[in-house]
Amino acid sequence: MRIKDIKLLWGRSGNRCAICKIELSPDGSAETIGEIAYIVSRTKEGPRGNDALPLAKRDDYSNLMLLCPNHHSEIDKLADSWPSSKLHQIKEDHEKWVSEQLEHGVLSFKPVDNSEYLEKIYDAWVSFSKSQIWVVASLTPLRVDDDSIDPLDDAIIETLNSIHLPGNGFRESYINKYDTRPDENGITNIRTKYLEKGDGHKILIFRNGHCEFLFCLEGSINSITEYAKNREPDKIGSSRIIKYTYLALVITKQLETLKIIWTKCLQFKNMTLTITILNTRNSMLYSRERDPRGALYGYPVQTDRLQYCFIVDRYSELDHLIDIILKRFVNYFGLVLHNILDHNGKFVRPEKL
Repeated sequence: MRIKDIKLLWGRSGNRCAICKIELSPDGSAETIGEIAYIVSRTKEGPRGNDALPLAKRDDYSNLMLLCPNHHSEIDKLADSWPSSKLHQIKEDHEKWVSEQLEHGVLSFKPVDNSEYLEKIYDAWVSFSKSQIWVVASLTPLRVDDDSIDPLDDAIIETLNSIHLPGNGFRESYINKYDTRPDENGITNIRTKYLEKGDGHKILIFRNGHCEFLFCLEGSINSITEYAKNREPDKIGSSRIIKYTYLALVITKQLETLKIIWTKCLQFKNMTLTITILNTRNSMLYSRERDPRGALYGYPVQTDRLQYCFIVDRYSELDHLIDIILKRFVNYFGLVLHNILDHNGKFVRPEKL
């Protein structure tokens, strides 16, 4: 779901359930949180999923409505009693009602907008990265308020200490629980001891519910860049080389980690998912060997960061998110990717258009 669609939905819905008009809130309380419901399910098998609406349009504002948990559950369990035509009419009538109430000063609500907070978070990432290339994955509540969770809750500490790291691309390793500690934001596990070698990570769960996983690619990049320049110095020039299979592994592991944290530690129904690669200017993506003509590379990036940001549902399928994100980032480097994994479960390499 696009961020602008979600802002539009919350604004036009007036922070109220479209059916019962109960006041909602996106700040994390399970009893009052509003839920973004699909009029036509995202899948053919879901409620009203056999509708003619194209799959590509099902995340659009026109197919979304804001409901309380009870009515969200009801319209999906009793789909025959709640056809899409009826739900569209309810949504239209509700938005007219909200507009009238706002005009008369009857309603007021705090807007859903975490964009300012996200920019501050991004500035903190840039400062932390110190010009090295890091991949950052984060989840942010739609509206950011203080103290949504207790970061020292036993379940949160246990979850953080059980996380796997991408390792060197060929093995996985648990994080060191002795690197876990509380800080001014919440609780973090951070290892920067070997940053001069390009090895480091930071995983942080904030009191306000924001969580992030930062992973340094610098060590891998230094190694593959030296290898590429020794083989094809004219093609590489001054560019830095990012190995696709390692990037895909890191992003996959970050998304798996955030999914676990969300499921076990956070109560939000919808959150903003942001994937960012920092300090990417003049970097290229290494896809694969292609003898005898040489290796296949993407094109040099001309911006300092590559970023993809959108709204996800608590129950979004992880494989679907990985598919969307990896294909998007491959495009940023001037390549295309049709499938993520082959029949052996290995990463498919990007191609030129």
